[in-house]
Amino acid sequence: MLLLLAIAATGCAAGRNSETDKERATPYVAQARAGDVAVGAIRIVVTSTQTSGSPEAYLMATFVNRGATADSLNSATVSGSTVQPVGLTTPALALPAGQVVQLGNPDIGASGIALGVGALATPLVAGTTEPVTFTFAKAGTVTVSVAVVNSDDIGTTASAYPVTAAG
Repeated sequence: MLLLLAIAATGCAAGRNSETDKERATPYVAQARAGDVAVGAIRIVVTSTQTSGSPEAYLMATFVNRGATADSLNSATVSGSTVQPVGLTTPALALPAGQVVQLGNPDIGASGIALGVGALATPLVAGTTEPVTFTFAKAGTVTVSVAVVNSDDIGTTASAYPVTAAG
């Protein structure tokens, strides 16, 4: 009798209405491609502590230039408003051929290049999406709908320096 009870207890996740059979929402992570440039892990991160003159949010993304020649990100807009480079001394972000470039968020401890979002007509709200347009020197222009998240929801493993892509 105990043996039958033990066997019955092990199958508690079986059947049509089990907890493991339920559908789960997958978090939306925006990605886009323009020519040889792939853009992934795109998100708008609302800053948790705003000071006078600081960005309302940061645009985070990972760029992969799969082309044989260098390209550059000439501009980016969020809801039609231009983002401002932070930690960049040139007007364009260089995207070397065969390399990965990541944009960080100083609000969560990342150093290096960041794109600050500010001066929007309406405030950003976590849990919504906003249109983001990237304009590249060679690859052209691409627009993608990007999720707005709070900085508390992002980890602190971001970096913003070029990394050679292998393979």
